[in-house]
Amino acid sequence: MRSRHQILVTVLLVLTLTGLVSTVPFAESYTGQKIAEIMSSPLPSAPEPVLQGGDFPVHVKDLSEALAGSGDASAWSGEIGSMYGRYTLSLVNGTFDGDKWVLIFNVPSDTHPGLYDLTLTQSSDGTSEGIFQSRCVWVLDEWPESFTISHLTDIHEPITPLIFSQYIMQSNFVDPDLCICSGDNVQTESVARAWAYLQYSMLNLEFPSYLIPGNHDYSGYGGAAYAKYGGKLNYTVVIGDFMFVALDSRGVGTVTEKQLRWAENQLSKYPDKVTIISFHHPLLSSEYEDDLGTVTGGSITGDWQNIEELEDIMYPSWTDPTDGHPLEVAKTLLRIIQEQDVRLILCGHVHRDIIYVLNDSHYFVTTSTTGGGLPPEQRFGTRLITVHQNGTLRFDPYTEARLDDPPNNIPTGYLRYVYGSENDFTETAVSVTLENMLDMGFPEGRLIFKVSDSKPVTEYTFVGAQPVRVETATSDAGHVFDAYFDVEPKSVLEVTLKAEDDEEAPTVEAEFIIADDGADPTVSLTMSDSGWGLKEAEASYSTNGGLTWTPIDTSIEPVLGGEEYDVTFPEKTFTFTVPLAQGETILVKAEATDYAGNTAYYTSPEFSPQSYTLSVESTPIEVSFTVDGEDAETPYYETLMAGEYTLTAPETVTVGGEEYSFSWWADGETELSRTIDLGADTELSVIYQKVEAVEEPSEPEETAWGGIPVPGEFLLVGILVAAVTLGYLRSRR
Repeated sequence: MRSRHQILVTVLLVLTLTGLVSTVPFAESYTGQKIAEIMSSPLPSAPEPVLQGGDFPVHVKDLSEALAGSGDASAWSGEIGSMYGRYTLSLVNGTFDGDKWVLIFNVPSDTHPGLYDLTLTQSSDGTSEGIFQSRCVWVLDEWPESFTISHLTDIHEPITPLIFSQYIMQSNFVDPDLCICSGDNVQTESVARAWAYLQYSMLNLEFPSYLIPGNHDYSGYGGAAYAKYGGKLNYTVVIGDFMFVALDSRGVGTVTEKQLRWAENQLSKYPDKVTIISFHHPLLSSEYEDDLGTVTGGSITGDWQNIEELEDIMYPSWTDPTDGHPLEVAKTLLRIIQEQDVRLILCGHVHRDIIYVLNDSHYFVTTSTTGGGLPPEQRFGTRLITVHQNGTLRFDPYTEARLDDPPNNIPTGYLRYVYGSENDFTETAVSVTLENMLDMGFPEGRLIFKVSDSKPVTEYTFVGAQPVRVETATSDAGHVFDAYFDVEPKSVLEVTLKAEDDEEAPTVEAEFIIADDGADPTVSLTMSDSGWGLKEAEASYSTNGGLTWTPIDTSIEPVLGGEEYDVTFPEKTFTFTVPLAQGETILVKAEATDYAGNTAYYTSPEFSPQSYTLSVESTPIEVSFTVDGEDAETPYYETLMAGEYTLTAPETVTVGGEEYSFSWWADGETELSRTIDLGADTELSVIYQKVEAVEEPSEPEETAWGGIPVPGEFLLVGILVAAVTLGYLRSRR
């Protein structure tokens, strides 16, 4: 957001595209995709509407080097897919203009209405190259007589990622026909995390989304990154009797004369369409810094030929003569709006709600942010605007009640829901609780139930709140129930779709964790339900044997942000720290209730968090051993909770080619495996002895005469005996 005294200066220092596409550093990371580098249309930020059985165009570059520039359209094939199923597209024709293909595909007439991913394949000589584009084909069963737009603007990812995710969850239930975001989708286009957060979050949008760039989308690479990661800078979309024109007010705050000539040409092709235009910098508005909130919009009269009379309520970028002749551009823009009878002009940039109604016909709508910073007295919010075939508009109750008294948007984050069982085609029951904290109700808000096809559709029934209508579809994955509910203001809705009864209570488990640094112990309490799903949880702890109890927060709420979007909790873990004085123990009690009304009651054993150190040494060598089956090595030093532990030493160890065998534990224990009761700091030592090598006797050697060798001492004795004997014989002579 800029004041009129700010001068736009684009400074490119040592920023490179390498930094832009770096890996986003969070768990299960999503890396921003160059969605428009190969396929320029359709895009997740500009889906292509098409009727069942109808044709739609695809603009794409060659995927296969072998086929590059060959002009062989028959090498292309396509498929669309969603939770409703996968459908093979028929190639009608294709032309190559030297740079890209324009391929015309036909959608099967039995395609279920909805928003689809697109997969294209180009094949040659048995090899294939493919490209995938999410959420870019919008299949309708008929062109609408009216449609509802959700207007949001100034997401500014990644500075407040919770807000956009809250918008997605809230709007998925509200179920508009489409949303239009009028710029500043990211905070800085050269930041990789910004595109990763934006694209990941958009994957969870269940309706078509149309984006245009703002000045922040030009901050870094002059819009070059937006053109690859965000999408088209300006484009048109025709939806039956309606037409949407996206313009680009760039980083400087005005559109160009060239754009306006293009827009007028597009409008002249469809003179009978009800037209909506969007660009980022509002034509009629002001900066908060200039008026401090006194500008509130309202009904005005005026004409493009006398646009100077409106100059006091025009945004500065359209009147500042330092940037060329923007007032002349504004005059051309207003002329087109009046002559082409553009009924709705959607803008952003100023981060506040301002609506001007010109001559009772042209609604200039500016809406507060869905993530960007807020001026005083403003709030995050969006609008719902229904456009009819005759050009009349109907706004949501918040806007209609305070049209010229902002803030008048629908507050973001005031409608939320959680599924208590897996909503992924694996279960025969899916349950949900929805809380509407808004001062407005919603007719036919949509909840999606994805259940197992192990049971036929006819065996599924709703328990609790009843939908006003239901649409079903069956794909290879399972059954989809689109259920529509009327929700009153400030109300709670609970409903289960089930094919089987549930008589089994939830399960509750507790784990006590002692920190190595002596901090207070932590309790990890896990509750789950494998039937209709976990609905409610209560838990508390006591440190005085159950005389008093301290409750813990066991609310089950969505986990939302730019890196995680989770609204499904068949299992929930609550982790909390228990402050303890010396000698105190911990008791935990809990209740878990499922959607069928089954309740599990849990009370933990009394837990003493006393801990002691266990040290184990070995001589004369270091050895590997186990503590309760876990690998350890000497010298070993660990702080453990009081209790019994089994230590097992190895029988033999080889170190440096020398073998050592277990002898005994230094305290006299002689078994390899021993159990200790750790009730105090304990030191142990295990003794090993080197195994001495036993010298094997050598084989006898053969003498020269081939006889048996006689030891030398035997020969000496023999000589002495012979001498004595000879002397005796001589004396007898």
